[in-house]
Amino acid sequence: MKLKEAGVIWTFPKKCFPLQQIDIIFEWNKLNGQNVHFEIFDGNHDVYLKKDVKSKKGKAEISILAGNTPGVHYIKAETYLPDNTKYVRYGSFLLEIKTTISVDDKQIEDLFKLLEDAINLSIDIVKVNGKAITYYKTGDNSWENLAYPSHGISGMKYFIKDIKSMFEVLYENQWPDGKLPDHIYGDGNTDWKLRKLRSIMADLETSSVANIYESWIANGDDEWLKNLLPKIEASLFYATENPIMFDKKYNLIKRPHTCDMWDVQILVDDSCAITSDSRFVCMQGDTSAMFQACDVLSKIYKTFGNKKRANFWEYQKKYYYEKGNKIFWDGKKYIHHIHLDPVDHKDFKEEQLTMSNVYAIRRGFADHRKSVSIIKEYFDRLKKTKSKFPWWSLQPGYPDKLNYFKKTIPWSKKEGEYCNGGLFPLVGGELTKACFQHGFEKLGFKMLYDFYAHIKKYNGAVFTWYYSDGTPGINSPHHQTNYDMWGISPWTQSLIEEVAGIQSTGKTFKDVLCSPKWSASDIKDAYAIAHFPSSNTYFAYKYTLLNDRIEILFTGTGEKVNFHILLPEKKHCKECLSNEKKIKFDIEKIESSLYVNFEHDFNGIEEVKILF
Repeated sequence: MKLKEAGVIWTFPKKCFPLQQIDIIFEWNKLNGQNVHFEIFDGNHDVYLKKDVKSKKGKAEISILAGNTPGVHYIKAETYLPDNTKYVRYGSFLLEIKTTISVDDKQIEDLFKLLEDAINLSIDIVKVNGKAITYYKTGDNSWENLAYPSHGISGMKYFIKDIKSMFEVLYENQWPDGKLPDHIYGDGNTDWKLRKLRSIMADLETSSVANIYESWIANGDDEWLKNLLPKIEASLFYATENPIMFDKKYNLIKRPHTCDMWDVQILVDDSCAITSDSRFVCMQGDTSAMFQACDVLSKIYKTFGNKKRANFWEYQKKYYYEKGNKIFWDGKKYIHHIHLDPVDHKDFKEEQLTMSNVYAIRRGFADHRKSVSIIKEYFDRLKKTKSKFPWWSLQPGYPDKLNYFKKTIPWSKKEGEYCNGGLFPLVGGELTKACFQHGFEKLGFKMLYDFYAHIKKYNGAVFTWYYSDGTPGINSPHHQTNYDMWGISPWTQSLIEEVAGIQSTGKTFKDVLCSPKWSASDIKDAYAIAHFPSSNTYFAYKYTLLNDRIEILFTGTGEKVNFHILLPEKKHCKECLSNEKKIKFDIEKIESSLYVNFEHDFNGIEEVKILF
């Protein structure tokens, strides 16, 4: 039997991305005006489209938009012969998924590609005790050194599949008392004979909880998370019960007097260990990190149906929130720390703006009012200084006359260098996210464009820190890296989660927040996909801004989406339509910005319109 006698289905193209058009042609010499019923099955074999067409002589044609679950999508074409005999043919095409931002703005497109490349260029696989671990080269640390191994997960989760092993190796190397190592060395590392080491802070115990939660949101493995929970809780109990880590007077985590979150302590420069010269403080960033850890654990236990543990951590969360906001807030920003041991700073006043302020916003420790105040403080100080960007680790740094730090390479920390007042992209990225979240969207776009222009000068490199004039700084030449994941991740989040506005509020995009903010720029057409390779789940949309409306066509692997759509300036929402039917909506005002809010279930491909 020849091909046209048997019938065949062709697709153009054979591979596509979500919401891309696929032309389907069913060729068969016995087609001549009869109806053909098409069904499209997604990667889970679920039907997401049915359509009837009238055939022409020798063919029947349809054009569809691809969506739903990725993988091979099957096409079923069913028709009848004149004697009422059913005849069926099958075809297929491949729906591929990749985190993508494509817009009518080449700078934003190019910035996204630079960040994607930077993430991939920082990834490495190292063997620890013979087991392959995916990690990233970060900061000024050497290769095969898993330093603070989980801090880059917020950006990596959109691009790499293995986002579990870096947490597994962390807790496999947990000490019996619950503390965690902040450096773990691969089998091939020659810099240290130690397998692991621990410095002076509770950063790993507290911040790893939120990082694990981000990984679980992306990978969706409940058993994996349940197995880690006892170790996670043990680490938090170490941080809050061990007298080395916890102050009984304030009932807060303590640390040696460091430059905010960095493991560099004054008076004991070049030592990550506690010595007789160490002077202790309660630092705001530790409290906000503990608040977030408690919040996350409460959510996890609630999800798993353990009400008792959920309530326990909810109580802890409220304690750290109330206590921390009471003692650290100075009316404009959060102060650096509270001294537990006396330190003579001479005539220098510790009224610094510290990097922990943007983390307080990230963690939800700062409410909207406080977040707005912090954002304004950053830009007020930018006007008063000669800094290129408001990315300070400390502003100002500790003066050189106090002689706290070395002033020669390697590891010079003069005022304005490294953690003593240098500019950190990780701070800039978090501040940019905060602008988009709290009604400063235009300012957020300006920061994105400034960041793009700056890293473009350096071949897309994102260094750990920069001098105040924007020149990249290197503290330890033998450990330098061009792609610092700590700095890359928040800028990546700014693009995907804030500007494109795609966030998985439940695990694996089952529940999605879609909050596009393109209208704060000159961008009229946008195509965005957020993809978790670890679970192969995603959400995608096409956004079009016209004079009288916004149109959003969307699809994905989830079930429900909460829309939170920024209106253009001087525009008001007249009505919202879902597949041309009116739906209920609310208007939310954030500073001077107006957002349209509504919920939508979805299966297959859906369309909403916001009419002005």
